[in-house]
Amino acid sequence: MKIITKIYGGLGNQMFQYACGKAVAYRLNTQLYIDLSWYKKGNRIYMLNAFPNLKCSVYSKVKSILIKILRRMGIKKEYFINEPYYSFWKGIEEIKSTVFMSGYWQNEKYFSDISQIVKQEFMFPEFDCIEAKNIEKTIKEAACSVSVHVRRGDYIENQEVNSFHGLCSQDYYKKAVKIIVDKNNGKVIPELYIFSDDPDWVKDNFDNCGLTSVVVDIRDHKNKPFHDMHLMSLCQNHIIANSSFSWWGAWLSSGSGIVVAPKYWFVEEKMKEYNPSLASWILI
Repeated sequence: MKIITKIYGGLGNQMFQYACGKAVAYRLNTQLYIDLSWYKKGNRIYMLNAFPNLKCSVYSKVKSILIKILRRMGIKKEYFINEPYYSFWKGIEEIKSTVFMSGYWQNEKYFSDISQIVKQEFMFPEFDCIEAKNIEKTIKEAACSVSVHVRRGDYIENQEVNSFHGLCSQDYYKKAVKIIVDKNNGKVIPELYIFSDDPDWVKDNFDNCGLTSVVVDIRDHKNKPFHDMHLMSLCQNHIIANSSFSWWGAWLSSGSGIVVAPKYWFVEEKMKEYNPSLASWILI
């Protein structure tokens, strides 16, 4: 018996797909395999191999081709599960045999039973440059550190993606900062650590609301986003975007601070009811 999960998309998506597959495999006491065929076409970069504790096997190319052939022939359809919708799908609990899973699986309920195992396997590698180590030190010394994620990239450049996901507005970030300031009752002044796939835009346009802020812009981090996620996770409080990347940055944090998330994860009208945020997070 094998649990095979298809991995695709960026780092945050990869982590959700792995965590869900891991939970199914753990429940059935079997091996997890990951299918990386999506990356053969040069689609983005597979990054889970950056986590030194990750435990899985890569499903071979030959077997991936066989899966596609079987699917086209309509054979053993019960072996293939495509995520039916974005909200939590209870059918995941009915899996009892070999299965090939494909989907985003962006819901903590899929792996909440093994959350400690997931956190252990998603232990970050050590920082490999002095700039990152210096920011790590600053974050750890801060009385009230806040990670702020400003997602732009394809949310800006691709009109189809933009009309589906939408962008968090500056007003959203101002309200989120105010919530964290008010929660601290003026006892400590928050320090913002701003992460973005467009740091130059952030430096020129982002309103830090008069607070001390650092735009995290470390060389080579574009190719090693797990270092940015690591730094996010070290912060006590989090203002996340509608992005799986900062979702994981907040979820992996060992702090017991405040997490503020957007009320709507998508601007697409039929998707507005879906939000992967935790019940303890503040939605605005």
